[in-house]
Amino acid sequence: MVLLKSFEKPLNNMIEKNEKGTITKEYLEINGLRQGVIMESLNQGKPLLLFLHGGPGFPIYPIIKAHGTRLEQFFDVCYWDQRGAGMSYHDKETDKPLTVEQLVDDTIQVVNYLREKHSQEKVFLLGHSWGTYLGSLVANKKPELFHAYIGVGQVGAAKESENETYNFILKTAINQNDKRAAKKIEKVIFDENYYKNRTYGAVRAKYTNKYGVGFKRDGYSSFENLRHVFSCPNYTLKERMNIIRGSFSSYQWLGHVMATTDLVELVPTLNLPVFILQGQHDYQTTHTQAKRFYESITAPHKKMFTFENSSHTPFIEEPERFYEIMQDEVLGIM
Repeated sequence: MVLLKSFEKPLNNMIEKNEKGTITKEYLEINGLRQGVIMESLNQGKPLLLFLHGGPGFPIYPIIKAHGTRLEQFFDVCYWDQRGAGMSYHDKETDKPLTVEQLVDDTIQVVNYLREKHSQEKVFLLGHSWGTYLGSLVANKKPELFHAYIGVGQVGAAKESENETYNFILKTAINQNDKRAAKKIEKVIFDENYYKNRTYGAVRAKYTNKYGVGFKRDGYSSFENLRHVFSCPNYTLKERMNIIRGSFSSYQWLGHVMATTDLVELVPTLNLPVFILQGQHDYQTTHTQAKRFYESITAPHKKMFTFENSSHTPFIEEPERFYEIMQDEVLGIM
């Protein structure tokens, strides 16, 4: 692996007065492609954590920064933009197949780079949403590289999850006597090709957001999302634009993978500690499917935590409880 470029700058004033830290942005050549990572550290040699974002193809870092999430209190955190996303998006690559196998291998390469650079034998692996799909596969393949696997917004069987979401928003519209919404929801077709149906996707996004079961319990509009992406200080303007481009091209290649497979069948065993942190009101990846994954998995140590006031992002919606679990439970295994 080749380090193409690196820069460091002081952390902003979210860090307490007497704490010093750095944000390091690096471009690495991973399996023949330039890819970007951002490291956040308080320079205290804490355990490493690799954060696998969702989408597929939508980096979480700008949203993390906009909401003041501070995982660097507990870890030296690596936010990697996966192949085809944000800092790792390249126009010339969009017509080439993007596969899960590539992303699994890329992830392992990033982990090995972090282990070597920071002289740590293992890292913590945190997957969010699509990142739980990728992370579960990586942890299954190379458990010896990780202290633990942490799934947030855990994927199980996507179609069953989506069916549950469709029924929930329809039932909610009817119960609230929201006739206009009920009519729109009933009008769209939900079948095995739901992930290709843009009309269904738009209706689903609108009403999961409206009914507090989408990205955040209190709602998270597309405008707010774009505002956070385009105000992120550690991305160039081109990289911000590439977040949008990459989300479309990545979904083109990978949307069907999540929509048509069952992670419970793919990953029956994880030979490392497993922590599942799930919002009770998550209808992006439902609590039912997260619990199903948790109950099915064979692991030497496993725990599941339900966030009663969260939907898809408990690290944003209930940060103090999230931090408490990171400190007491996750780091407690070391």
